[in-house]
Amino acid sequence: MTQRKALRGLDFETLRHAIERCDPDLILGFYSEEANLSIVNAQAQQSSPFELCGKPEIAKHLRAAFGQETSHRVEGEVVGEDRVTFREACKYPDGSELAVETTLEVRDGKIVRQVDVVATNPQAERDAGVGQRPPPRNTHPETRPGMEVPPLDRLLR
Repeated sequence: MTQRKALRGLDFETLRHAIERCDPDLILGFYSEEANLSIVNAQAQQSSPFELCGKPEIAKHLRAAFGQETSHRVEGEVVGEDRVTFREACKYPDGSELAVETTLEVRDGKIVRQVDVVATNPQAERDAGVGQRPPPRNTHPETRPGMEVPPLDRLLR
């Protein structure tokens, strides 16, 4: 059954194991020869992504990323036949953290395109409530924060 699954789609459980065990060689086996990897800095989204083309360039990146003493945890995965998304939480010995939101495009069980959106210090963002609060209430431009917005009929007079 595992062999049939690997022929049709990506064997995500093995990929998860490779990521969490920091095994760049096993991870590299999931990429097609012509794969592309784009890395976007979440704090600088207007800048161009860092692009890697082909398995040899991706191999250098994986060995650098997984060669350090880091812990990697995969969570929130959504696995489809030709697309996989997941979040990777990375923790470094100095206490710093990264969160990587990954989208994989898969063909014939191999990764052909990967887009990573990397956020530094995700714990600080969670502590600050980034993305967790509703947008602020709109107030009338003539009121100060904490003041009630005048009823519309009073504004029209």
